Amino acid sequence: MTSHRFVRSSAELSDYLESIRDAKRIDFDTEFISDGKYKTELCLVQAATEYGPILIDPLGVGDMKPFWNKLCDPAVRVTAHSARSEMEFCYKAIGRVPDRLFDIQLAAGFVGIDYPASLKKLLDEILHIDLPKDETRSDWRLRPLSILQVEYALNDVLYLEQTAERLCDRLEKLGRTAWFEEESRDYLARMVASFTGIGWQKVAGITTLGRRELAIVRELWFWREKKAAVKRRRSNHILRDDVMIELAKLKTTDPDRLAALRSIHRRSDAAMYLQELPGIIARGLAIPDFALPEIPVNFSFPNYPIASSWLLAILHNEAKKRDLSPNILAVPQDTRELIAYYAGTLPEGVTPRLLTGWRREFLGALPKEILTGKRAVSFDLNSIDAPLRCA
Repeated sequence: MTSHRFVRSSAELSDYLESIRDAKRIDFDTEFISDGKYKTELCLVQAATEYGPILIDPLGVGDMKPFWNKLCDPAVRVTAHSARSEMEFCYKAIGRVPDRLFDIQLAAGFVGIDYPASLKKLLDEILHIDLPKDETRSDWRLRPLSILQVEYALNDVLYLEQTAERLCDRLEKLGRTAWFEEESRDYLARMVASFTGIGWQKVAGITTLGRRELAIVRELWFWREKKAAVKRRRSNHILRDDVMIELAKLKTTDPDRLAALRSIHRRSDAAMYLQELPGIIARGLAIPDFALPEIPVNFSFPNYPIASSWLLAILHNEAKKRDLSPNILAVPQDTRELIAYYAGTLPEGVTPRLLTGWRREFLGALPKEILTGKRAVSFDLNSIDAPLRCA
């Protein structure tokens, strides 16, 4: 077994943090359980510094704030893989996230590796290490941990520093270090915004709703969150997003019509709350017009689906040709914004992401020249990975 330290109490955590007081890097990952639970439960933290690897047992330690504070030390570079969940644990504990996060999944996208890529794929491609993933479905709440669990957990951090070094070299050679740093800042800012944002606006399917329907969704969402907290259930187990959308579109408090919805009776507890739902919907219907929620900017302009898909394919092709992950460069929302901007239907004051920062530098005049017909697009069967030519 790999030599490591195992922290099981708050006193041991204090001793450990004192021992790495001068550490300049922390590579870390977590293991957690979220299936069927209202809140995700942090079960294990694995980390590595210049002083060696460690496992921390949050179930034994209790208060993990000292560790999260250390992670946010400006003198420390934090390396992780696909760190959204880890950053959420950190933010919810101390209200901030590390300033110096090096996410190897994000960095890999800037050197032409598909984004998002699993840790196993990255280690295989960059270090030629075949990482076993036999413990993916382990119950990390059980104690003691097995030898296989310990090795699996340690493997998630032992190679992060070496991988980051290789990626830094490749970023430097491609001249994309500044691009990656810019995107890392935006990446963290978007994550923090999602942790603090208005949850009801994240309900899947609200992009097609009007203001009155949004008001109903908002009322249903707040009710669902309170119910989930009391029941200690995941929110979607109480009332699924698609059911909320259907209820909002119906705009009725008639119990018989609500009970007739087939989705009410499928894969959630919604049918148990049929008597409560009319009152919740009534609150949304009673909100005066001037107080209705505004339609988010992202949903307030035409989508132009055919043009957007066409432009996205061209931009993804360009990224592929130049060793950049297509998904790092642009997602459908980006091309929808850009087309609306040139069509004059994007809300005033909104600048498309593709016309800012490193994306503007990477693309130059290409999108405008494509959209205005100054450059033609042809298909090259001899280059299947990136078959589009812009002449």
